[in-house]
Amino acid sequence: MDYEQEFKKVLLSKPHCTLGKKGITEEFISHVTKLLKRYKIIKIKALRTVASKSIIKDLAEKISSLTNSYILDIRGKIIIISLYPIRKFN
Repeated sequence: MDYEQEFKKVLLSKPHCTLGKKGITEEFISHVTKLLKRYKIIKIKALRTVASKSIIKDLAEKISSLTNSYILDIRGKIIIISLYPIRKFN
């Protein structure tokens, strides 16, 4: 299965992990890193208590930098990150 199809599959699936009220902790980052190694593309859901529209992008950038991954998509309180970047189509 190629990478774009994998992204579409993850987009329609349920979240792999949830960012809770404790925020971004070392345990959360290690869990996300393990998930990235296993699945290559993962979906993270941020709870309402930790994320508002204004800070969801900042949270995604922080998670991405701490796990050495790429942000593929942010939709509402859902963040999709990947181990590798996806090339854009024309």
